[in-house]
Amino acid sequence: MKYMDSVTKAVDYIENHLSDPITAVEVAQLVGYSPYHFHRIFQSVTRNSVSEYIRRRRLTHAAYELFHTKRRIVEIAVNYQFESQAAFTRAFQQMFSISPGQFRKQTDMKDTLFRAMERLPLDEAGFNHLRDGLTLEPYFITKDTFYLVGMEIQSLNSGEVGKLWSCFRKRLAEIDNRREPTGSILYALIELTGAQWEVSYTTCVEVSEEGRIPEGMVYKVLPAETYAVFSHRGSLARISDTFQYIYNTWLPKSGRLRTNAPEFARFDDRYRGPANDDSEFDIYIPVGPIEMNRSTV
Repeated sequence: MKYMDSVTKAVDYIENHLSDPITAVEVAQLVGYSPYHFHRIFQSVTRNSVSEYIRRRRLTHAAYELFHTKRRIVEIAVNYQFESQAAFTRAFQQMFSISPGQFRKQTDMKDTLFRAMERLPLDEAGFNHLRDGLTLEPYFITKDTFYLVGMEIQSLNSGEVGKLWSCFRKRLAEIDNRREPTGSILYALIELTGAQWEVSYTTCVEVSEEGRIPEGMVYKVLPAETYAVFSHRGSLARISDTFQYIYNTWLPKSGRLRTNAPEFARFDDRYRGPANDDSEFDIYIPVGPIEMNRSTV
């Protein structure tokens, strides 16, 4: 069996048994490798050990239940194979930098779980994207307050987003005081707007502070912020892989916390269309400084 097929089979098995007492040894045996050999294969492909992958996916699903159900914390902990509520709390806080109880009270989770829960099948395109399609380490930039004008919808549906972009491009000339008069640099702003993670998507351009806002458009002010900037290469079909890497792999290990500012994508002349495998654009994730007392496993 090819390595890709083996990891795909392992991931599918794990995803279907997150509430069962599975082990890394069991998963390796399932695909016909020794635990040591499969550990090296799995980690080279996913950048996580089998055990780390199981733990993180359990914690992500547990967090989703905390936010969307009224099940007791101890019940959720036991369901996802933690030996006690205390063990679950330690693991949860290590990954999300917040206790399960505090997490449940949040109403502005700002995409961490929203992005982490999105997961495409780990197929060949997914493997290639993990290996070649994104920068493993971001660069950091601090931006002053800046201003955007654009068109907004309360959805991330790909069809609706596509129609929004088409309409927005036709109306670019209506926007006064654009920083890039040619419209060569465009932004996609993603914000959580409600207690149940309602999401807004805004296609926009940067403008000076003053100016007329065309009818049917919105004005956004983004405060001064530090961003971790990741480059996504490839089609938009693999964007959830990039976000999964950012939120499930890079952020927990970085020693940083995501701040409450919106995230956005910046499109310049490297972007060649949503289906083009040679497209490239940058994703800006707002982050705070490294916390020296935070565990960065």
